[in-house]
Amino acid sequence: MTIIAALPRSSLHLQLLAANDPGVTHVLYRDDHIAGQVERLFPGKGVPLGREQRPPRNPLALPARFAANSRYYASVRGMLTPLGIERLILFLEGEPLERMLVRWFAGPVELWEDGLSHYVDLTSPLWYAARGAVQIASGFYPHGAMRRRADRSAMIVRDRFEARDLSLPKPNPAPPEDRILIIGSPLAEDGIVPRARVAEGLAKIAAASPVPACYLPHPREDASALTAMIGPIDGLEIAAQPHGIAPHVEAHGYAGFLAAASTALLDLGQFDRSLFVPRLFGLERMHRALSGWQANPVPVVHGMSGLEQRLAAIKP
Repeated sequence: MTIIAALPRSSLHLQLLAANDPGVTHVLYRDDHIAGQVERLFPGKGVPLGREQRPPRNPLALPARFAANSRYYASVRGMLTPLGIERLILFLEGEPLERMLVRWFAGPVELWEDGLSHYVDLTSPLWYAARGAVQIASGFYPHGAMRRRADRSAMIVRDRFEARDLSLPKPNPAPPEDRILIIGSPLAEDGIVPRARVAEGLAKIAAASPVPACYLPHPREDASALTAMIGPIDGLEIAAQPHGIAPHVEAHGYAGFLAAASTALLDLGQFDRSLFVPRLFGLERMHRALSGWQANPVPVVHGMSGLEQRLAAIKP
């Protein structure tokens, strides 16, 4: 039996792993918040790796943090060596731990889809370079830290929409009702655009829609700031619970689904009723990336007239 290890980082990764299970032997994970899902889907196979310590706010703490993070990677190698891993599945290519594993591991490495960012670069390379510089200063694994992408030619790349050798069960949405769902992203929280611009984009969608709109928050969005932002927008309200994308659409029906840029539109599989609308939020780079992605199954709206036409077409 081949000893296979996978390093999922999110619920989507775990769902892809379970749906396309190659007989995984060990499920490596870093964060406690997915430990329960790992155990539920892969009983007895979870291997907690812990994680690096975040860059300190106090510069005086930097030397100790640097030393601790440098030791972290050696400790991971020490945990994994006795497992005798012969095949390694990763989902992220630009993170320090994954970069260390690719250089350390002697066997074949598979890179499985991480969602939308697997296919397109949605943010500037400068963002990743700046983050990498901070990580290096804090003792994170340095090789390739300034780059977004790994050398995929050295990996077996698997995904849903280009290689088309992965699959994911789609939710079973409730029957459509006279309303649309806007799927949120932490655009303001991540410093990608100001919150005022997010509000402007949401107001444009609500004004163009012939039916009421609901906003499904991303888990990392600031709840109080979101409530204050959406309150003044006519025709828009925060979506009812539950807020997870699959259980939400299975419990509540919508005529259409929109997002600035969210993997959720790929996961829903409702491509004839879905729209990417990054340009409405001033996200021109994301608009170009999504418009230029040839395998993109979701239409990309170019402006307000296109939005109005699309919304009129998907109204039940």
